[in-house]
Amino acid sequence: MLEKIKDKLNDVISIADECPEKYQVKCFEILLGALLSAEGVAPATGATITAGRVIEKPSPDFFTRHNIAEEEWQRVFHFDGVSYPIIVSDLKEKPASKKQVRLALLLGIKGLLETGDSIFEKGQLIELCKQHAAYDSSNFAAHMNKQKSLFVPKGKNNWTLTKPGESQAAEVIKELSQ
Repeated sequence: MLEKIKDKLNDVISIADECPEKYQVKCFEILLGALLSAEGVAPATGATITAGRVIEKPSPDFFTRHNIAEEEWQRVFHFDGVSYPIIVSDLKEKPASKKQVRLALLLGIKGLLETGDSIFEKGQLIELCKQHAAYDSSNFAAHMNKQKSLFVPKGKNNWTLTKPGESQAAEVIKELSQ
């Protein structure tokens, strides 16, 4: 039975890959669920499907690599079974530019946890900055451009974290959890 599912899983992955990028994970989840149901296999309860991997709990890789305990990251992110909304309210910084950088780091980790890629959209960052009173429209791009060691552009309106950016994000999560 597993061989039968394995063959069909490649079809599920191919179909999901043909969807627009923002719908790929959801498409994969739906198709995998349908495949497992059709084969009489009940998916594990509480399992989350993200970008080609099934996990029982939030991705431990990033947190383990950076020695971030579950109780620490849960003060910054809330795992709702599918996504990781940012729940921290006090960014422990005063200038809007520093708040913006911290929010961008957190968004990158949110993307990493949800999809396996630390990419985030400009629009997401702007909205989050507005919620935290950190949006300075005239200097928004300049703040990001000054942080080339942490973020690199990916397309026209996206950024992704660099490895030093991931390390800096880990430090920010640890600080914000205190």
